Amino acid sequence: MEVGTIVRPAKTLLEGFRAIPTPTISDVLDSMGIDGIINGFRCLDPAVRIAGCAFTVKSIAGERGTYSAADFPIGKVIEEMVEGDVFAVDLGGTEVSHAGGLACTAMKARGVAGMVIDGGCRDIDHIMSIGFPAYSRHVCATGARSRIKIVAINMPIEMAGVRVCPGDVMVADATAVAVVPSAAAHTVLEECQRREELEDRFNKNLARGMTFEDSHKQLGIL
Repeated sequence: MEVGTIVRPAKTLLEGFRAIPTPTISDVLDSMGIDGIINGFRCLDPAVRIAGCAFTVKSIAGERGTYSAADFPIGKVIEEMVEGDVFAVDLGGTEVSHAGGLACTAMKARGVAGMVIDGGCRDIDHIMSIGFPAYSRHVCATGARSRIKIVAINMPIEMAGVRVCPGDVMVADATAVAVVPSAAAHTVLEECQRREELEDRFNKNLARGMTFEDSHKQLGIL
């Protein structure tokens, strides 16, 4: 298993992103020419959300019996994670579970912010019962044992066509998953906060009886 390096963002930066919806991040990334939105992943519980640091995992999958238990050291990988990390897995979209209830319980105990898997997860009732934020391309019962090999951690990966590097900011809510490159994170957050403030003023204008068009002209947004 190849092991790269990770430089984690400041906690204050992650706290700022917790208040930002993914559509706002999408608009800001679009304005900067950055592709960072992952659509179509299943959000197990719309009431929970993620804002954390990408701890990247690259894995490959095969038929049952392809790999040994030593090829899937999920416990050792979890031990490398810290509070605020996001378990970000590139399994190439394969319909095999990379994490279930026990792995999620172990991650939650370490303060991991949640997981995003371009592949599958299982034990949905368990995961929801502990309130662990989980997003995946598939929900499936098929287990990782002898089917998955973890080939690298904290190396650049790709999830649904979006590049994710260790240390990037990941935000996920009921709408989508957003990946904010670490080098642009401060700028993106500042612009998101500006737009959220304008949208709040827009909503207040509508509540006072102003028309959509007039409010748009006044604030210059949307």
